[in-house]
Amino acid sequence: MEIMGLSDLTWISTIAFIACLAFGLYMITTKKPGIVRGIKDTANYRNKEKYSVEGGKLLLFLAGGCLVMTAVSFVNVVVSNILGLLALCVFGYFWKKMSDEYGPV
Repeated sequence: MEIMGLSDLTWISTIAFIACLAFGLYMITTKKPGIVRGIKDTANYRNKEKYSVEGGKLLLFLAGGCLVMTAVSFVNVVVSNILGLLALCVFGYFWKKMSDEYGPV
């Protein structure tokens, strides 16, 4: 097994990890969807707190996927891309499901 050096993919997935981690923690701690939906969001939510907490958890899941993607990119870039796309698809599916249940009316 040959360990590859830093690539553009490593930096992109690292930045995505930091952004997802920060936004997810913000949503969970403040219980506000403001960062994701826009600062001046005035939409009526079915359950704003649940939307924020569940959305924050999903962003933390995506952050974990980005972290795994970063680690795997040192070994195999193709597998890293596949894992990143898989994590993004799973995230998108559950975000849609969560938004339909708790999101804006």
